Amino acid sequence: MREHLHHPDLPDSDAPGVRVRTHPSLCQGWGNCHRWAPEVYPLDDEGLIAVHLLEVPASHALEAWRGAQVCPQHAITVDGPPDTYWIERRRSASAASARPERTPS
Repeated sequence: MREHLHHPDLPDSDAPGVRVRTHPSLCQGWGNCHRWAPEVYPLDDEGLIAVHLLEVPASHALEAWRGAQVCPQHAITVDGPPDTYWIERRRSASAASARPERTPS
């Protein structure tokens, strides 16, 4: 099964889109991927990964990578930039969200 996520209400970021391959035979139903990226990783009624191949747009690429990283069974492969790219993006996003917003004087 191949799916394409399209979210017109979310702006594209500067991150590239990625291709995600899941390996359902390895999935044990931990659900970590879905916890970190529910928009990317749907689960079936038994709590197992419900897709095999996804084309993930840039707006959800970081979440796709995070969901794959937290899978204890390594049942998800993200084809795209290397891990170092995503680690830096995650750090940047965390730093940006930790900064207090400036209010106009």
